[in-house]
Formats: sequence, structure tokens, C-alpha cells
Amino acid sequence: MLRTLALLALGFLLALPATGQITFEPLPTPAEDEAPEAPIINRPVRVTLDVPADTVTVTWRPNSAIPEVVTLDVSGTSFEWTPTQSGVARIDVISAGATTSQNVSVRYDNYPASGIFILIIAGTILFGGAGFAMGKLLGGEMPKEGYQLPMDT
Repeated sequence: MLRTLALLALGFLLALPATGQITFEPLPTPAEDEAPEAPIINRPVRVTLDVPADTVTVTWRPNSAIPEVVTLDVSGTSFEWTPTQSGVARIDVISAGATTSQNVSVRYDNYPASGIFILIIAGTILFGGAGFAMGKLLGGEMPKEGYQLPMDT
């Protein structure tokens, strides 16, 4: 047991560090004093790489049946990127044959009205149905005269 722990500790110490890192820094707009915390649709983001990249691709909706892939023009280790869609995007950086990938969540710039409308409809169906069922359960209605409850099996 102790030998296994020692080998694991040695393996962690000797493990190679990550080959590359991608950092995202949303940039403020002229109308704002501070930059947002996360990338927002149609707002510039500064992407910083550890090493210069040969190719950078953005895959919207990764691992889905209909992904959309966009190739970015990159020179150097830092560039600006303006997300054109909201949702999950995977950034793939290929430099000297090594590939580094990182997922990033791009948020909406404001609340989508269709999402709020669907939330209200779903809540109405859920709580309306529960209220109707509770009213029927606790209502004063009695079964009709001569009604026989089914026998339990």
C-alpha cells in the first residue's frame, strides 16, 4: 500500500506539464468601464496562447450531429476573437503538430424572450396541473350512489 502511494506521488511529480494553455479575456466596450466576466456574443475577447499557433479553429456545438467549424486567422500568441453565436464552443489550437483544446461558454448579451416565454408556459402547466389535481383530491365530491371501488389484487 505504501509502495503504491509512493509510486503515485512520484508519478505526479514527474508528470509532464500541460502542453499548452488558452486564456480568454473579455474586452470592455467604449460604453462600459469594466469587461464582463465571461465571453458574450458579438463582443470582442482577447485570446492568449502559450506558443504561436499554426491553425486555430472554433467548433460550435462540439460532439453534436451538426457542428459548425470556423477557422480563425492568427498571428502571434495573442489575438482578438468576436464570438458570433452563443452556446458552447471548442477552441482547437494546432501548433507544431500538437493540439490543445479548450471549451468556452459564450453567453447571450441579454435574456432571450423565447426562453422566458417557454419558462412561464412550463411553470403554468406544472403548477396548474398540480393545483387542479390537489383540488380534485381534496374537493368535497363523493362517488355516485352505487359506485363500487375496484377490488385490490
